[in-house]
Amino acid sequence: MKKRKYIYYRIRYALAVIIATIILTGVFRKIIFRPEAPIKPYDYTKKYLAFYQYNYDGDTAVFYVEDLGKLEVRFIGVDTPEKEEEGYDEARGFTNRKLSDALKIILEMEPHGDQYDRYGRLLAWVWIDDELLQAKLIENRYAKIRYLEDDYLYADYLYSINVTK
Repeated sequence: MKKRKYIYYRIRYALAVIIATIILTGVFRKIIFRPEAPIKPYDYTKKYLAFYQYNYDGDTAVFYVEDLGKLEVRFIGVDTPEKEEEGYDEARGFTNRKLSDALKIILEMEPHGDQYDRYGRLLAWVWIDDELLQAKLIENRYAKIRYLEDDYLYADYLYSINVTK
């Protein structure tokens, strides 16, 4: 009788541990590892205060936005070198420094373009301390203008910087 009771409690304990592990793993993965997309459609006129988490390269970073969670963001209008290309480390480092040192980061959506790119990343203009990060990347020659339509909000500004440099 004592042995049966012991086995019963061991099985109950093992099941409780397994269920808790499954629940916590799913919650942990969702909170930490999966950037969440905002609720669609988002408000084009709203600017979102963001908190920098990390960046993949010079033109893609992950931010935390209150009420929206973690967002993987692709910077509109610029293209920096990919991982195996020359200049990758410099562009990635520049973006990391700018975002890490920023006192205020604002994500602004583009009303004339797509919400997301083909990889599911949110497309946004990134403002750091009232300066457009995309402009800083172009000014310092870490990025080239790409995927920029003429009717986009800051297209003329980026083209004017590109011509003068």
